[in-house]
Amino acid sequence: MELGAVQQTMLITLHARATAGDGEARRLVEAIDFDFGIFERHAGLTALFHVLRSDSYDAWTRDFLAECPHGTVVELGAGLSTRADRLDNGTANWLFVDLPDAAALRRSLLPDGERRRTVTGSLLDPDWVPSVAEAPGPYLFLAEGVLVYLSPPDVRAALARVASGFPGCRVALDTYGAWIVARPRGPLQRMAADLVWACEDPREPERWDLGLTLRESHTLTRPAWPVRSALPLRTRAALTAVNAFVPRRMVNTRVNLYSVAAPEL
Repeated sequence: MELGAVQQTMLITLHARATAGDGEARRLVEAIDFDFGIFERHAGLTALFHVLRSDSYDAWTRDFLAECPHGTVVELGAGLSTRADRLDNGTANWLFVDLPDAAALRRSLLPDGERRRTVTGSLLDPDWVPSVAEAPGPYLFLAEGVLVYLSPPDVRAALARVASGFPGCRVALDTYGAWIVARPRGPLQRMAADLVWACEDPREPERWDLGLTLRESHTLTRPAWPVRSALPLRTRAALTAVNAFVPRRMVNTRVNLYSVAAPEL
C-alpha cells in the first residue's frame, strides 16, 4: 500500500472505528498491510475523539437522509469511510471524492455499486465537480478530517467550489483551534502530515462571502445530544471531567454544519 502523507491519516479514523466495534472498519483493518500497532497507545481519548467526530457526521447524515431520502451524500477526502454501510437507506446516492492513491485503495476494498461511486480528484482543482453534479440533488457534503491539512486560501477555494457549484447544499466540516494545530497529539506525532488550517471561530467561513451560514457547531467534548445520549455513562463522565479541568484552547476541536444559500427564484 502506497499512500501520501495526508492520505495515510485516514487510517487513524479507520482504526478508531474498528476499536469502537465497527465491523466493516475491522474487516478493512485486517485486510490492509499496515502496522496499526502504532495507534494502539493512543486508543483511548484520541480514538474516542475520532469516533465522536464520525458519529457527529453520522447524525447530520441521518437528518439529511430523513429529509431527502433520494439525495446525494458526497464525502470529500473520503478515505475508507464506512458511513454508507452504516447509514444507507436504500435510495440515496453516495459519492467518495479522493486523491488517486486513496481512491484506488478504496475501490479495491470498497468497490463501487449501483448508488455508490468513487471519484478521483483533488479538492484543490475543479475536476471532480462535473462527476458529482451528475448525481441528483439535494446534496450533503462531508469534509471529515480533511480541510485542516490545507492552507487557509485553499480551504476557502475548496468551499467556494462547493458553494458555487451546489447552491442550496449543506456542508459539514471540522475545525481546530490554533493551539491544537501548533501541537498535534496522538498518532499524528508518528505521521508525516502537518496540520495547517487553524480556525478558532466556526463563523469564520460565514465571513468569506461564499453564501455559507452556520447551522450547528459543537466541540467534540460537548457533542450534540443525539451523539452524547448514545455514549456509555462512563464516557459521558470522562467528557464532563475534560470540560471541567482541561483548558478550552486544548479542546477547541469542533464539528460544524453549514447551509449554502439557494438561488433566489
